[in-house]
Amino acid sequence: MDNLKKILVIDDSDLVAGMLSSLLEKSGYATSRAVNGLEGVIAVYREAPDLVIMDVEMPVLQGYQASRLLKARRGVCDIPIIMHTSLSGDRDEFWALSSGADAFITKDFDNLMPLLDSIGELIGARAVNRSIIAEDAAKVDRDCVMEMLSTTLDGHLFQSVILNRLSETAACIGSLSDTGVSVLSLIDRVCSGDIAVLLLKSEGEVAAFIRPGPGMDEAAALDFYRICVDDFYGAFPDAPRTDVAPVFAEQPRPSAAFDAPDERVAIRSYAHWVIPGRCAPVGTLHVGSRVNNYFTAPISANVNVFADGAGSIIENAMLLKNITTMERNIRNVFSKFVPAEIIDDLAGKSRSQGLRAGEKRNVAILFTDIRSFTEITEKNRPEDVVALLNRYFSTMAEAVIRHGGTIDKYIGDAILAVFGAPRAYSNNAERAVSAAFDMLRSLQNIDTAGLIMPDGRLDMGIGIHEGDVIVGNIGSKERFDYTVIGDAVNLASRLEGLTKMYRSHVIVSESVRAALKDAMTFRELDRVRVKGKGIPTTIFKLENVTRMRFSEEQLRDYAKAVSMYKIKNWDTAIEYFNKVLEHNPDDYVSAMFVSRCEEYRRNPPPDDWDGAISFDGK
Repeated sequence: MDNLKKILVIDDSDLVAGMLSSLLEKSGYATSRAVNGLEGVIAVYREAPDLVIMDVEMPVLQGYQASRLLKARRGVCDIPIIMHTSLSGDRDEFWALSSGADAFITKDFDNLMPLLDSIGELIGARAVNRSIIAEDAAKVDRDCVMEMLSTTLDGHLFQSVILNRLSETAACIGSLSDTGVSVLSLIDRVCSGDIAVLLLKSEGEVAAFIRPGPGMDEAAALDFYRICVDDFYGAFPDAPRTDVAPVFAEQPRPSAAFDAPDERVAIRSYAHWVIPGRCAPVGTLHVGSRVNNYFTAPISANVNVFADGAGSIIENAMLLKNITTMERNIRNVFSKFVPAEIIDDLAGKSRSQGLRAGEKRNVAILFTDIRSFTEITEKNRPEDVVALLNRYFSTMAEAVIRHGGTIDKYIGDAILAVFGAPRAYSNNAERAVSAAFDMLRSLQNIDTAGLIMPDGRLDMGIGIHEGDVIVGNIGSKERFDYTVIGDAVNLASRLEGLTKMYRSHVIVSESVRAALKDAMTFRELDRVRVKGKGIPTTIFKLENVTRMRFSEEQLRDYAKAVSMYKIKNWDTAIEYFNKVLEHNPDDYVSAMFVSRCEEYRRNPPPDDWDGAISFDGK
């Protein structure tokens, strides 16, 4: 264990950290974990790992800040950092690499192999002086890290401090209202204004917050607020113009509490700032002061930094609110397509039973895709395409549920279905294949009248693989989604993609064929190396669902042809493939092999040829 390369995972998600640790340990690495950027920096000094995998969006100290700090300090600057995040924009990658990170990889099960590849390239690439790190580690604690941060981030002391203050409001992002109040409560740390207003545009509605200073009465605060609203709509002309009751971050003095008008606060200086988001502004910040010409260049610059930092916090709260609403709506629709007993299984589990924990489980994964869907969308009206998709998804979901499966998700026109989670069966592969039969039969009953269809009909491809996946409720303890991730899911998706290449309705993996044994008729299609997998996979065509029927003799001839092909006996292979084509002249696979054998006869493959064909597409 002492000889293993050590990787520190810095991520506030228990599920993501657990999945990464399991993957890394199976790949021969030792792992440790920190739950936020601040603890991560301290752990880097304490443990001096060989490599760090760091999330971006974390409490206390974000990934970009932690990376910038580490890359600016002696010793630890030589430890490679991979920024591993759910963010995927070019801007996010730019900031990650600008912070000193050595690689940027998005959180996606398609990227597990690229992640391992990056680790292999980076780990040990630079010598790490652990004696220097150990010397510095003795004085590194939370206060020391914050001090280092304030003097590291481009020399902007204010920006460092205020961004860290703002990061503390991340605990409130579950509520947009609480976030608005928390952000506005920090304004007095930035400037000495007498009143501040925050106006936000969120999903077709406006939210407003007021923080009056001492001595500000309610009437004056509302008068100031109305001025702010006019400037807000100047910045957001498309925002809905509705009367919004503002939320007071602090209660003003009652208007009747003043004995004389000259006791009221008179606002003599006013300025406002647009609050940026990642892609578009999210609102405006307005500040008023009783001091003439209060907003000097330094004060304006400070408030501008504050507005920029607040933007990411506010946008995260907005996104969480939108996601929460969307998940609620999706879950309501999704519940129509999940067997009642499976919903009961999930609903009946308590937190003590590990709703957030993932588990490794053997399941059958079924992927479907509509053939020529892009052409369908181009030749038909959008409303007709949506109506067709709704009929298609309803019909396919019913077929899946009849055989004990669940619809994990819809991806465009594709469907990911799972057999064996959350309820386990002893015959997952058989259920998946039976569902495929059912789906293909039901496909003929979907009404396409009035639609322009490629080849005059609706068609689909199905890929099925059985293997181990990580299954569990992915998300927070309050909001989660039950799903599966892992290499088995990727392979099932790749098999579905190959149905187009091999002109087959259903392609299954070797594990599915082995599970069904003689229960159904399979024909070995090829040995392929799909994207993301270095080891070749043997794929099989499920013959029972095709219109073409092979006799036992023809299947034996085909099997002999494939055997001769594997040992490079091209002439004999061609002979047997042609025997199959005599009875089935439209068999695309046999014709493909004949063409391939003829090419290999002219240009033999290398001596180490393993018979596998590589496909780089998804």
